[in-house]
Amino acid sequence: MNFSLLNLAAILATASAFTPAKPVAKTTPTALRMSSSTWYEDDKVVTLVPKFKIKEGMKEQYIALLPKFVELVKANEEGSCVHYGFVGPTEDDFVICREGYNDAAGLLKHLDNVGDVLNEALQYADIVDLYVQGPAGELDKLKEALAAFGPDYYPLAEGSLRSKATP
Repeated sequence: MNFSLLNLAAILATASAFTPAKPVAKTTPTALRMSSSTWYEDDKVVTLVPKFKIKEGMKEQYIALLPKFVELVKANEEGSCVHYGFVGPTEDDFVICREGYNDAAGLLKHLDNVGDVLNEALQYADIVDLYVQGPAGELDKLKEALAAFGPDYYPLAEGSLRSKATP
């Protein structure tokens, strides 16, 4: 639709007929912050983001392993895994794993848990990028264990937050 300034003026003039009779109460950010309980807490999650490139002709074999990772996490990582799943494959055969843990110990537990399946997956795909994100102190605990993968570390900025878990 093409509106001229005159059309816009006519629309605005008639819009007042549709406004509510009583003013609508507005909730300000200050009012939200002052509520008795907040919806957020400090973010202390350690996130691992490996990006895989599936090798030529190996897509079917690689994709077949993804449910095995998820099954192992479900069976063995309650209480330490915050989230876990895969994104992809893309048209150019990239897959990203989105995974988060309560702390460095949870991430290390995960690597031990899925090690055999990961070694099998690496026959069909290469890790082309690896990002580790989280509190600086937790990242320090991972540097020796992850050194062979050559990850990029990203410490969380001061004041980072996450939503609280709901009961």
